[in-house]
Amino acid sequence: MVRFVDVPRNRFGSRFMTPGVLLCAVLSGGAMPAAETVRVQSLDGVPRIVVDGRPVRARMFWGAPRGGRLRVEPGGREFVFEFTAGTDAAGHGTMHFRFGHEPGAVVIDEIQVSEVAGGGHAGTTLLRCNFDGGQRQFDRLWHVWPPGEPNTVGAVEVASDVGREGSAGLKITLNEPPDGRWPDFHLYSEPNLPIKAGRRYRVRLWAKAGPARWLTVAFYRPGQPFVFLGGPPGSFQSQIKLAAAVGVDFVSFPIPMPWPRPGQPVDWSGVDRTCRQVLEANPQALLLPRIPMDPPGWWVKEHPDDCMVWDRGRPTRRPAVVASPRYRRDAAERLRALIRHLEKEFGPHIAGYHPCGQNTGEWFYQDTWRAPLNGYSTASRAAWRRWLKERYGSDAALQAAWRDSTATCETAEVPSPESRLAAPSGLLRDPATERPLIDFAEFQQQMMAECVCHFARVVREASGGRKLVVFFYGYVFEFGAIRNGAAVSGHYALRRVLESPDIDILCSPISYFDRGLGGSAPAMTAAESVALAGKMWLYEDDTRTHIASGQRFPGWRDAAKTPTETINMLLRNTGQCAVRNFGTWWMDLGASGWFDDPALWKQMERLKPLDEALLRQPQAFRPEVAAVIDERSMIRVAAGGDAITRPLVYEVRRPLGRMGAPYGQYLLDDVAASRVRAKMYVFLTAWCLSPEQRRQLLDATAGSLSVWCYASGYQDPDRVSIEAMRELTGFRLQPTEQPQAWAEPTDVGRRLGLTAGFGVKRPIRPLFFAADARPDEVLATYPDGKPAVALRRTDGGWSLFVGPPALTSELLRLAARRADVHLFTDTDCNVYANGPFLVLHASHDGPIQLNTGRSGPVRDVFTGKTLGDGPKLKLTLKKGETRILQY
Repeated sequence: MVRFVDVPRNRFGSRFMTPGVLLCAVLSGGAMPAAETVRVQSLDGVPRIVVDGRPVRARMFWGAPRGGRLRVEPGGREFVFEFTAGTDAAGHGTMHFRFGHEPGAVVIDEIQVSEVAGGGHAGTTLLRCNFDGGQRQFDRLWHVWPPGEPNTVGAVEVASDVGREGSAGLKITLNEPPDGRWPDFHLYSEPNLPIKAGRRYRVRLWAKAGPARWLTVAFYRPGQPFVFLGGPPGSFQSQIKLAAAVGVDFVSFPIPMPWPRPGQPVDWSGVDRTCRQVLEANPQALLLPRIPMDPPGWWVKEHPDDCMVWDRGRPTRRPAVVASPRYRRDAAERLRALIRHLEKEFGPHIAGYHPCGQNTGEWFYQDTWRAPLNGYSTASRAAWRRWLKERYGSDAALQAAWRDSTATCETAEVPSPESRLAAPSGLLRDPATERPLIDFAEFQQQMMAECVCHFARVVREASGGRKLVVFFYGYVFEFGAIRNGAAVSGHYALRRVLESPDIDILCSPISYFDRGLGGSAPAMTAAESVALAGKMWLYEDDTRTHIASGQRFPGWRDAAKTPTETINMLLRNTGQCAVRNFGTWWMDLGASGWFDDPALWKQMERLKPLDEALLRQPQAFRPEVAAVIDERSMIRVAAGGDAITRPLVYEVRRPLGRMGAPYGQYLLDDVAASRVRAKMYVFLTAWCLSPEQRRQLLDATAGSLSVWCYASGYQDPDRVSIEAMRELTGFRLQPTEQPQAWAEPTDVGRRLGLTAGFGVKRPIRPLFFAADARPDEVLATYPDGKPAVALRRTDGGWSLFVGPPALTSELLRLAARRADVHLFTDTDCNVYANGPFLVLHASHDGPIQLNTGRSGPVRDVFTGKTLGDGPKLKLTLKKGETRILQY
């Protein structure tokens, strides 16, 4: 018999079931009403999340279900907490202690874990340890992770007179890691605790710490992956409730990937438990689970040839080779099974899927930021040879390209570490003499992008094309800081990923550069090219709120110190997302309650009118300034090339953000295809262009001002060409050797507003000067007086050549004025604007002369108060203060 049940609608207008109604419907055989489709759709160049046909705010919360934390003080005290196990440990439960990322000492004593009597069973003691048995007792009951050499931070000993009331205790001493990178140092008990699902457990322990710190305690069932069983009351569900209270129902969170050996049963309990935890906290939640795609330990042991190999050193871990057909097949099979399970069990609440793999789950090669080079596995070599065969077709073509009569597609080796670390032609690879290195760099980009697109297709098909598909990828600005060259990341095939019809959202954290108070919180990618491709860019806002003090995750140096600082940073970040049409999730990265404060979620509620206005009247973000990056040029950067790409690609976002006008971030091929219209183009890495691309760029930018940075036009695809540089920039550029790639303003430059020198205070090769620049065109010179910066009017518009690999906000403002770009401020200030909305984040204390460009009242979006009438008014701001205005 089928009974129909009235199901309440969620705030998206779709019908969802509360757990009780869901159970009733299932038992009575009723169909489950659902948000059937959650996808990104683009309207007039604006990507929006659409739920069953209705556009909604792309605002989310990200959290992780972990044990809560205990605040341990120098005086020491007893802690008691209880938890109910959400799943069964199968006799293998283990207790974990984590100590945070601060030097100091912790003492633990009198640990006891007991089952609470009730429900027809007697309570029993599972673990008791007071360390009176000395080191032998510790070695029998406890383990230290990581073992051996990788443990660079923690020393553990059983010491007398340090425990409770002068007894023996376990002393953990923590030191700063030599390389600044904290491993996942923790202690765990012998995995033999018989924790059972549904039963309640009481935990007692005594602890002290100097200085005071947070101690994380949690119980797990070991495996691939570990399954969380319980711990002190955590903040995962409380933050979900706070988000729901202000209308944020999208919840992203990590789940395990069940990946058993062939023939063994699949254990879905960890997956299901986490999803249910979210729905218990918010029955209307839309779930976006983060799925780990790296294979389990047994797979790594059975398929060593398919796992990554480096040229030296000990890797932090060994993921699979992304080019391995075996890995792609096996991982896709597990991903497909997981999605089918989630759709069956939680389909009405699933918003989408976020597969993650490689370094920190972000699809850049493991240990990208470290010195060792990867690519030396059997699977990598085999894929490299397949790629060469596909690229060249024949050995003769390969030999001609490589200028090597012995090279064959079937026997080619991965370039040696020595050749990959060398830079015989300077910091840009010579396309004639270093072709194997350029090819290998391109191969690594394509393999990573292919892997991402492969798994995206699996998700699209398994979810019936009805759910969001989300990936980390495309950090084309962020990886300019990599010492071994940006290409070792694998993120420079963004165009290939953007062409995939199977991806809705690409995402990254907010850049870890310039994200602090007073900074611009820039994007890691060519975000406006993502939007042009019909996809949404999403900010992972892992701001270290004032609640997160003492935790050293990436970006910890830019942490907010007070509630006011936190609020101003969150308003800056989310306000920027609104005007640039980004999605965002506020991320409790430490899984310890970074956003567990109603005052923070009040800010999300205050931002609702801004979001909803832009939903009602979507406006594509088309700023007058375009910062342009070229992927092909970036993969030609040699090891050590961060000397040019750090200041010119990574750090350049600071002056761009502060020049007083909003800017967009684009791929060069969008500009060449005339998809970008701007008054001012800043070509950051246009040093490898085909003749056709040069013509396309000159046509697309006609009538505008172009800033040609560093070595623009230096290379054709197969050779260097000084003549190509002249054709592109309008200047006769010549190589120069300088003790420093540094420029100081001339009298002409100072009259136009330049006050400070800029560049790199070391020699750079290659480096160029404007040999034919007239004195009245030269704005700055190198140490020997040669023209380093020159501005010229050409038949196609203004051309600004900048030889040193850097820019300043002064120089950008000078160029913007010449290009007739509207400057909202004439001094440094972080500015984001779209339509009638303007977001300001002060980079310094003091008055700001605001120019809206038109008459009419200027209102504060939050208070509704009129601040004055445009076009010009004066605001006095403190560094880090955020104002969101409508004009």
